[in-house]
Amino acid sequence: MTLKKIVKMSTKSQISTELSESISNVLGKNAKILYKSLIRMESRGDKVDNRVLVVTAFRVFITTTKVPTRIDNGFHLMEIEALESKKANHLSITLIHEHKPVSILIGEEGTSEGVINAIHALIAAFDDLFPNVAMEDIVTKVNLPFPLQPVSGTRKHSTCGDFSNQYAAMCDLCQTPFRAEVAWDIDTIYLAHDIRMLHLKDFDHLDQRDLIPLVMALQHNTWFDGVCGDGVRVGGEAWEAVARLLRAAAPPPRQLSWRGAALRHDHAARLGHALARARHPPAMHTVDLSQNHIEDKGAISMLTGLGNNPDGLRYIALSQCGLTGKTVSHLAVMLNDSPCHLSTLSHLDLSHNNLKDDVHNLYNFLAQPNVLKHLNLINTETTLENMWGALLRGCAARLATLLLARNPWSAARRPRDPPPSFRQFFTACLALTDLDFSYCKMPPDALKSLLLGLACNESAAGVKLNLAGVLSSSQAAHVLESCVHGVRCLQALDLSDNSMEFELSGIVRAIGKNHSITQLSLSKLTGKRSYAPPLIQGLVHVLQEPDTALTTLDLSDCKLKSDLYGLLNALGGARRLRTLDVGGNLAGDAGARLLAKALQCNCTLHTLYIDRNAFSLQGLTDIATALRRSVSVRRVEFPGCDAAAGGRGASERVATLWRDLHERLATNGSSGQSGRVRALALERAWAGGEAAAALAAQAAAALPPPPLPAATERAAAAAHHLLHQYLQRCSEVFAAMGGNGGGSELVTLQAVRDAMAPCNNTLQDLLNEAVERLALSACESVEGAESDRGPVIDPEMPDLLSPISHSGKLDYLNLATPLGCRRRERGRRVRPKSVAEQQQCSSNEMLSLPPLHAEAADALAELPAHTLRHLVKGRPRRAKTRAPTRPVTDQSQDIDEGLDEFWRACRTPPGSEEASSLSARTPLTSRSLHSLSSLASASPASPASPSPLRHSPTLRRDDTMYSVTSGESTPVLLECEVSRCKSSDNVGIKAAPTTPPPSRSSDNVNTMEGVEACVGGSIVGITPGAALTSSMMRDHPLTPEGTEA
Repeated sequence: MTLKKIVKMSTKSQISTELSESISNVLGKNAKILYKSLIRMESRGDKVDNRVLVVTAFRVFITTTKVPTRIDNGFHLMEIEALESKKANHLSITLIHEHKPVSILIGEEGTSEGVINAIHALIAAFDDLFPNVAMEDIVTKVNLPFPLQPVSGTRKHSTCGDFSNQYAAMCDLCQTPFRAEVAWDIDTIYLAHDIRMLHLKDFDHLDQRDLIPLVMALQHNTWFDGVCGDGVRVGGEAWEAVARLLRAAAPPPRQLSWRGAALRHDHAARLGHALARARHPPAMHTVDLSQNHIEDKGAISMLTGLGNNPDGLRYIALSQCGLTGKTVSHLAVMLNDSPCHLSTLSHLDLSHNNLKDDVHNLYNFLAQPNVLKHLNLINTETTLENMWGALLRGCAARLATLLLARNPWSAARRPRDPPPSFRQFFTACLALTDLDFSYCKMPPDALKSLLLGLACNESAAGVKLNLAGVLSSSQAAHVLESCVHGVRCLQALDLSDNSMEFELSGIVRAIGKNHSITQLSLSKLTGKRSYAPPLIQGLVHVLQEPDTALTTLDLSDCKLKSDLYGLLNALGGARRLRTLDVGGNLAGDAGARLLAKALQCNCTLHTLYIDRNAFSLQGLTDIATALRRSVSVRRVEFPGCDAAAGGRGASERVATLWRDLHERLATNGSSGQSGRVRALALERAWAGGEAAAALAAQAAAALPPPPLPAATERAAAAAHHLLHQYLQRCSEVFAAMGGNGGGSELVTLQAVRDAMAPCNNTLQDLLNEAVERLALSACESVEGAESDRGPVIDPEMPDLLSPISHSGKLDYLNLATPLGCRRRERGRRVRPKSVAEQQQCSSNEMLSLPPLHAEAADALAELPAHTLRHLVKGRPRRAKTRAPTRPVTDQSQDIDEGLDEFWRACRTPPGSEEASSLSARTPLTSRSLHSLSSLASASPASPASPSPLRHSPTLRRDDTMYSVTSGESTPVLLECEVSRCKSSDNVGIKAAPTTPPPSRSSDNVNTMEGVEACVGGSIVGITPGAALTSSMMRDHPLTPEGTEA
């Protein structure tokens, strides 16, 4: 039945035209009148007054019958609480806030036609307001002697369950202004994104009174199934509207989330009472009141109201609510008593509550077969060693997320061995994906059982393991290093907030051997910076491995400073890395420059986080400029902290930097083919010249026939043209050679080859060029190479970024270096140390830097196992023919030692007793003289010399200098140093007591000419004829003249 038929059957003819116009003027032009009828209204006693019943879109009015008319009574449709009929023509309307009902008589005595028409008008009005909702679900009590028939309204409903019209009706009920922006947001944004939960945070800019009609409009809306008030603090009236929503809504709401809204236990108690007194059975299956201090009183009241849900609960989150074991026991009893909860509850969050060990009832629930997928017990002071038996029996099949961070392992002082059920659970769980043991004081045995259990699990895959702050000892670190490479079900590993002192470099290398781990987090590492270089070296080794699986690396907030430079230098050759977070490391502008260089070389990096690195605007500009040549970076977190610190007073430069950064990232995000060609060029640069042919061959092999018709035709045409030229040249050569012989001379094969050699070389070059162009076209047509889903490689398509096997024709080039081809390729991917790194070091840091060869070793990913041998230094040396030009001073001895004896010996005439005694107590061969004695030179013997002693060098005094000649045999002590002469001749032979002790020097020079030494400020010259040999020193030791050897 439609409303038009009802109007025709009504007593509209009894209302005059003047009265109708007067009613329209009183109600206003914007009021839409659905039904009008003359009635008799019972007043005091048996008195009856004539009135007019008017039903509009939102309200019901009772006016007088006189012209001009006035409104005698009026009420909103939502204020009707009961509709009753005691007689055939009687209708009683009871309002919510009125104790006395409105009693009216419609039509003649004994006929119910007028009452039926009025009820049908009300049904049509409710249908216009709340489509697809029966009037019995809106009005609390309907007691009529006739059955109700469905009546369609007069208007077309809008989107989102006609929410805009309902919101307008509630604004009329609450006497608040209608906000058109609210209706537009609901009808546009919520509809476009199919949002079924009203988020009050989207409208928290409104006044508290404006939120009341927004919540009340959800009472009978069929589009929304819940309300979310996260972070919205509501007053008493708004919270009363929420309680009324839970009590009178039809259909009842299914979701309620109110996180972090400063709710107290009385707020939760009012919600619990509303659920207990609800008109319809509660259907709420999702409740989230986290971060509200509702305590045990409010939580128990709320859970009591939720326990009546016949469909069962699905999601319960009571994190950080000030609960104790009392609430958990009540919750566990409620869950155990209702079998429906065992088959529906999938999410349970009780984190950050002081539960301690009063959770035995919860263990009983977990031990029963259930469908729990998410269990969060973070920071609940619950001992972990007692819960694994229950989890093994009831949760091993479906549990996917298990969060147990910040809980003690055992209540005992000395941790006991983990129970067998601990390892058995991780072996038997089938759907585990998220596991959090961060900041748990786990003993090494428990950590070992955890890793071995996961290693034996053949069903789980893609597990994310959080071990932040767990490595409290070197033994735990050793356990992780020895076991992590065998856990093939791991996908992500978080080792944040651990100390670098526990040999994290070994753990990183072990992680590199596990080809299932694609995400590694090492943020907030602690410890001395001296432990950072081995860690960076291990990361470089893992990233440079051709078969590495690591795609995400997090090194944020480690404050590595200059130690980060080694990783940035090697970033250009990281083949699989797609996401890198190096924020909070204070790398400075030198780090920005190195990062800019790496971005120009890397062809896989997709996302980059670089904030809090003390970058100036110049450093950020270098990075933004480098992105112009980047082929893969699509997302860079804008460094807001660095830009704010360095951009004070330079807001225009910051705005320009922001605009340039986004423009260059948008260029990388475009679907052009030029990026793939540039990536191929980078890979050629990494692999070397010989690998270009292999890359081109792989690209050509990956080429399917359909995508390259044009390139194939061009290559075929070029080949046809080349062959035509080649055959034409052959015919010309044969004709020329055949014509020269006059037909009688045979043409030899070697002559043909010599004649065709230039043509063959030209043909080979042209063919190589054609193949190269074809390969580039193939690379341009490869689709999906830069997909956002990760480095998924088609098994039928070769990977252009995989390591290239070099041809054996260049093996002879490796003879000068004992490293293999793979080693040289890795060395090409590590950028050498930059001068900018040294500029960032302070003077104290410069003194503590390792030597140059140690820095070069740190830059490499891995040293060879065998000892390196310098081939050049091992070659034999030529005999030196010139004496050193610069003296070498022995800093270990006093420079003034022996000067007194020297000058006294120089001033003593030869042959005197003083000279004899002086020579007896002073060794003749000092360190410098012994060094000179090792010089091999042919000294011609004088015919007049009676003995070899005549050839010994002696000191001759002249006016300007002291010279050593062979004329006299006076012993002299010469203090001279020969600079940097390497020797293999050992002259330290044990001699007689009178023989001077040998020198500690090992210098060996075969010949010496014009040796000069500084002695006491004068020059002592040694002529070539007075050179000493080692054989002369051994056979004829130098002694003072006149003494016996």
